[in-house]
Amino acid sequence: MTKSTMSDFSPSAELICILRAKSYSEKREGYKTDDYISLLISHSLTSFFSMTQKSFLMPGNILSPQIPAGSYEFLISRIKYIDELFQSRASEFANIFILGAGFDSRAIRFQNQLQQNRVYELDHPISQKNKIAKLQELSIPTPENLRYIPIDFNQQDLTTILQEIPKKKGEKSLFILEGLIMYLPPSTVNRIFSAIDSCAPDGSEIIFDYVYSDVLAGENTSYGSAEVLEGLKNIGEHWIFGIEKGHLETFLNKYHMKLYYDADASTLEQRYFTNKQGTVLGKLNKALAIAHGIK
Repeated sequence: MTKSTMSDFSPSAELICILRAKSYSEKREGYKTDDYISLLISHSLTSFFSMTQKSFLMPGNILSPQIPAGSYEFLISRIKYIDELFQSRASEFANIFILGAGFDSRAIRFQNQLQQNRVYELDHPISQKNKIAKLQELSIPTPENLRYIPIDFNQQDLTTILQEIPKKKGEKSLFILEGLIMYLPPSTVNRIFSAIDSCAPDGSEIIFDYVYSDVLAGENTSYGSAEVLEGLKNIGEHWIFGIEKGHLETFLNKYHMKLYYDADASTLEQRYFTNKQGTVLGKLNKALAIAHGIK
């Protein structure tokens, strides 16, 4: 996720990249992901913030004290859930839109699966420019079917941008909003989902993660929930949008979408951090969940 900011980097985007890099190098059962691009990018991050965070990337379970309990495990689950879809079903979608892309590397990592797709990364101009510069610095070529679209979601109209993209009638689209909507005001979230509603044909799908609204209100005391707000404050960022627990389906229905899958921390823990012997390998932060909707 990248915020609307005039600084030359987003702390949350860099931190997520660093944690993805750590997960790629993991030897612990359940923790390894395949995001080798993040490992390369992480070596090139030179802000004071990133250098401080990288000093904690030791083997094993050593993390920065600023990482709230279970957040790393949630991030890994989120990576795996979306990666699995790219691996198995990418060909079903003519267009893939990655909103608030940050240092997302799927257009590069899944080039073979995405040869027939058009991929669009939409992100804040400053953050996007920074990412492109990093990839060029590392001599990582941009896939021919990837297009970068700069946008400040708080200031620009997503509907107009989506309408200007050439699409054939009935082509299904996939929208990925990873680590995005919790940082945006409700009015901006409404505009984004309304744009998807008006521009995506039936059969299109959306995946996003969200925070429960009672966490934002300070009323949720479940594992890691209180720590996560403090951790964000420490890096100068804040969550401002949440969805009430049990109301995800109502939220999606407003935008003519059906709920396909709602994965809370317990569901993801069972899916990604419980081995065949039933041993729980890692606990997930319970402030967050992953939503998967179909139009």
